[in-house]
Amino acid sequence: MKSSPIYNRVSIEGRSDRDFGAGPLGFEQSIQVGTSRTNSHNLADIAVRRITLDDGRQAFYLYLDGKVVKCGILDGQEYTAVKV
Repeated sequence: MKSSPIYNRVSIEGRSDRDFGAGPLGFEQSIQVGTSRTNSHNLADIAVRRITLDDGRQAFYLYLDGKVVKCGILDGQEYTAVKV
C-alpha cells in the first residue's frame, strides 16, 4: 500500500470500512443529500490541507464549508492538536 500523509476511513452502514490515501496536499469532499443523483443538494464541503512549516513540522488543517475548524501539528511521531 502506498504511504500517504492523509488517510480517510469511510464507514457506510451495512458495508465494510474503506481506507484511501490522499495526495500530498490534501483532499476535498462534497457531501450531497437527496433522493437521487439528479435530485441532490450540497450539505457540506470538507477539505484537509497539509503545509510543511519552515522547521520541517507538518501542519494539517480541517476545513468545513471553507472555514478552519481544527488544526494539528505533526512533529516526527508526535501529534499536537492546536486550538483554532
